[in-house]
Amino acid sequence: MNLKLKNKIALITGSSKGIGRSISDSLKQEQCKIILNGRTNSTLKNAANSMGENTDYFVADVTNSKACEKLRDYISKKYGRLDILVCNVGDGTSFPSGNETHKEWQKMFEVNFFSAVNVIQTFKELLSKNNGVITCISSIAGIETISVPIAYASAKSALNTYVKQISKPLAEMEIRINAVVPGNIFFEGSVWEKKQKENPKKVKNFIKNQVPLKRFGKPEEIGSIVSFLSSSKASFITGSIFVIDGGQTNSF
Repeated sequence: MNLKLKNKIALITGSSKGIGRSISDSLKQEQCKIILNGRTNSTLKNAANSMGENTDYFVADVTNSKACEKLRDYISKKYGRLDILVCNVGDGTSFPSGNETHKEWQKMFEVNFFSAVNVIQTFKELLSKNNGVITCISSIAGIETISVPIAYASAKSALNTYVKQISKPLAEMEIRINAVVPGNIFFEGSVWEKKQKENPKKVKNFIKNQVPLKRFGKPEEIGSIVSFLSSSKASFITGSIFVIDGGQTNSF
């Protein structure tokens, strides 16, 4: 694709591996200048080195608002602007449904909801300088009742609602925001890779019976739609939720 994103400054949170890394690769292919983010210096450094030139990184736990401010100050000082923000931090690992503690509820919302809210609140002024675009990575757990921890599903549902509601005030700042809602995405180190190793027959049957396209999604497929939404080709799209799940939620 030629999405005319050359030299756009793009920050992707939670981007050292998995879906976040694929989103970064996709935007890099569109000639964006990439800023990776995560909590582990060595992992981020290795990812940045493997991506080559025009790739930067900054270590920050975006569930912490003070860390977000340090990240913003770094980008503002070095680049003077931010064009694309992708909020990808998330984690579905939690207690079995019905066994959550108060602390676990807080943790799930910090990782899956406030990680996005913190970054958006911190960066919206910088994004407004150049018609910035935000994409939040959510989950089908936030739109349908599926077999995932309740606290995780609730946090992702809150994120989807937030994207819809915040789109109007952000539009007044000339910022667009959307959410991408993946289904079952397979990549190295993913939960699905672990499940497939443990019980390949069960996983095969699940995908065959629950997903009309009868396959896993690929991280690069998420990267492609995020790149599109970040471009001027999607300039009339904001406050929308894009489901990328092979038809799974439509089959319920």
